[in-house]
Amino acid sequence: MKKTLVICLALLVLASLTALAQNAPKTVITINGGRTTVQMKSQPATHVIPQACKPAKFYDNICNGNINSGEGYTISDGSPINTEYTPACQIVALASGKTTKISVDVGFVTGTNGAIVDLDSDCSNLPCGNPDGSKHLCQGKIKNLFTFGQTPVPESFKCVAKLKKGKAYWVYVQSDANSWLAWDLSATATGGFVEGTNDVWGTYTSSDPVGGLSIY
Repeated sequence: MKKTLVICLALLVLASLTALAQNAPKTVITINGGRTTVQMKSQPATHVIPQACKPAKFYDNICNGNINSGEGYTISDGSPINTEYTPACQIVALASGKTTKISVDVGFVTGTNGAIVDLDSDCSNLPCGNPDGSKHLCQGKIKNLFTFGQTPVPESFKCVAKLKKGKAYWVYVQSDANSWLAWDLSATATGGFVEGTNDVWGTYTSSDPVGGLSIY
């Protein structure tokens, strides 16, 4: 009886994981070892943000730049990517003062339509905290994300943190369990980058595209 129950539970888990993978659009794939997500229907389109967009005080590549739709850093945890990817982008504050909110261009692929976003200090070109830790300047939840590959729609959350002009900071994005998201890339802004893989930061690189980001 116990053996039968174990087998049934295993089959149920396998069926649920298969269903999740099938929910992902067939035109969306990962490249660069899974670290980049792309929409294969067409070449990534550059979206110019309307002039009504209000530029952010501390950092902005959304209102003050262009965003590539259909190409982004993979954000995942569990199925169907089967690796936890937490992309982190390094930026330099353009002003000193206290922030009010952060906006990001994160698209939904499959799983749970939401993400956790962290603003963190810089420790020798790495975030001072880690994805599962409590050390960060602020943290927020975003939801109701746009479908990856379509026109980016920034999602915002309240963030109150003191920044200093000219100092480096990090923003990184985490997905819920068994989910796959993508952080659309800026077509104009570059900065430092590090990939968090299974909660461990990788090697720092410079002059990489920054994910769509505004810090108000």
